[in-house]
Amino acid sequence: LVGSEMCIRDRVYTVQIFNDYACFNFSDTIRIDVEEKYSLDVPQAFSPNGDGNNGFIFVKGWGIKELVSFSIFNRFGEKVFESTDIEQGWDGNFKGDAQGIETYIYTVEVIYYNGETARKKGNINLIR
Repeated sequence: LVGSEMCIRDRVYTVQIFNDYACFNFSDTIRIDVEEKYSLDVPQAFSPNGDGNNGFIFVKGWGIKELVSFSIFNRFGEKVFESTDIEQGWDGNFKGDAQGIETYIYTVEVIYYNGETARKKGNINLIR
């Protein structure tokens, strides 16, 4: 789910199949139950080496309505990346310079569609 869309609740759909000659008419009903599950994940490593694979680190998860903050810090405690846009990831650069192979610390806070807030912190390994 993206943007300000509301969570879709359980739905019942009826499907009818028939042909133009009225040779047959088939109808069936299916119920789709939506489970409200939420998660917040950040990959443990990424490799911004220009090969087109895993070149950015993003916040991921289920049921995230809003990214409140995503911050990444180097070993000196300097903030090298910050975003409130879930579509924006870090490319391993800071002040125009490619950062070295290192372990970085992240903090992330999100709001789920059910209104609950979740926070997480951990390590990210930058691999070149």
